[in-house]
Amino acid sequence: MFYLVIVDTRQTKKIACMRNVLLILLLISLPGCQPGKESPARSTALREVKRMIDQDSFPAKYIIMYEEPSNDIGSIYMITPANSPLVEGSLERPEKVIKYKDRYICLMNPMESTDMPKNKLIEITDYPNDTTTGPVYDEIWYIGVSKNGKKHSLVSATYKSYLTYRYYSFPQLLEYTFEDYDSTHLPRFILSSYSLVVDTSYVPKGTFINHIQRIDGEIYYSDVLDEYFKENKDSIHKDFFAVLNGKDTLKLNIVDTITQHLYFESANNVAFFRSLTKNPWDKLYDLFRDSTFYFCNEKGTYTRCSIPYSDFFGLFSIRVSIRDGSYIVDWLYRRGIKQSLKDLDGSYNEWDAN
Repeated sequence: MFYLVIVDTRQTKKIACMRNVLLILLLISLPGCQPGKESPARSTALREVKRMIDQDSFPAKYIIMYEEPSNDIGSIYMITPANSPLVEGSLERPEKVIKYKDRYICLMNPMESTDMPKNKLIEITDYPNDTTTGPVYDEIWYIGVSKNGKKHSLVSATYKSYLTYRYYSFPQLLEYTFEDYDSTHLPRFILSSYSLVVDTSYVPKGTFINHIQRIDGEIYYSDVLDEYFKENKDSIHKDFFAVLNGKDTLKLNIVDTITQHLYFESANNVAFFRSLTKNPWDKLYDLFRDSTFYFCNEKGTYTRCSIPYSDFFGLFSIRVSIRDGSYIVDWLYRRGIKQSLKDLDGSYNEWDAN
């Protein structure tokens, strides 16, 4: 027996269309999916900045809200009052400006964001017509926010210093960027930053692997009375730092200690660098981020301890070392850095041109 089924194609298309509309409305209604909506972390940080404006915490017209490290754990924002909506030195423009009362909150993110067009920035702030020269502001605030925005911490520094520009020197902020640490459980060491030293035959923007001589950098220590500084019986420091790449080891020799940072120079190890054949800069970045260790000698046996990476800097220098010092010949960038920061040197000209 056969049955004849008659389908009204117009009705079917109408039902399908309604389903698509409902699906779009559902997606838009989900948290974080609305066009232009801030992330939970940034929304929380914005509310805190607005609360501070209500309390008259900022004497300046502009408030720079700069997103520093951000990962699956949380985000940290550095808040500074300013006399312009631009980052001093680079003229980096905000990706977004929010006017609140008589203040302008300038939202900035160095990663995968687009700077606001100059004409739009001028339209909102009328910045070029600000003729009043303001004072130099010393205050810095940090806001650490969990990924879901439900928890946050505010810390402040009255005066700018080497340490206040490094968020990791504030224990209250650690839980928003490190999985295993917080204000009650501090990391013993944190890899702060590093740079490449190459020979004089290196050509800027070229391949650096065959020219690299060593890595220089800084390791922060959280305790000024750390056991690391106590001499052993032989007055020879047997503990050491190293970056591991399989069987290859790049030892980091400490050469100085300044402002709660150990300054290191890597040992001469040409084989270590030349083994980084595919995407060498990305590979080197991953190794320093994930495979930097402290080896502590205890009665002839070494205990290995992983060192977290601050992920604070997006800009890395390539320097040529000479007898009387060194000079920068090139720059490298963290993955995802926006193009305007890569054009740092020409930013003043770009402001006039764009």
